[in-house]
Amino acid sequence: MYQALYRKWRSRTFSEMVGQEAVIRTLRHQVASGRIAHAYLFCGSHGTGKTSAAKIMARAINCEHPVDGDPCMECDSCRALAEDASLDVFEMDAASNSRVEEIREMLEKVNYPPQNSKYKVYIIDEVHMLSTAAFNALLKILEEPPEHLMFILATTELQKVPATILSRCQRHSFKRIEPDAIARRLSYVAEQEG
Repeated sequence: MYQALYRKWRSRTFSEMVGQEAVIRTLRHQVASGRIAHAYLFCGSHGTGKTSAAKIMARAINCEHPVDGDPCMECDSCRALAEDASLDVFEMDAASNSRVEEIREMLEKVNYPPQNSKYKVYIIDEVHMLSTAAFNALLKILEEPPEHLMFILATTELQKVPATILSRCQRHSFKRIEPDAIARRLSYVAEQEG
């Protein structure tokens, strides 16, 4: 079955990520030490790896055998997440689910413990698109989250995220990737694809 190149070659571990060394070093150290936050905010322009890093973080914290903060990609948890078959990691695009009803529906499920993982992870992409009422609903759970819960919020427009949300998240800024790093990665992919 054909798979689009961007999906086939999307980074699956922190080690495979390109151009975000400072952010990746910090996240890997947190996973390796077991000192993780309950909420992260990944901000930066389009195509810098925010969503990829969020997926890797969800894998890494739920991995049964992490290696220096990287997911092993071999355990049951890593395989389920790689195949988008996990019941414990949820992705939501706020650009198309910005209403308070969607957030409330999501929040009704947060108190249930994870099914097959250590953590239940909610990844909310383009979080700046949430309505004011939706942000207020999200704020309630960010203030007193259950221990088994993690939120990873991603945005391209940091200035639109309310200060109340910002203050409850560990923020990581993703920078534009250098042209040389992009060229090296493209050359590698082209070589692998023949």
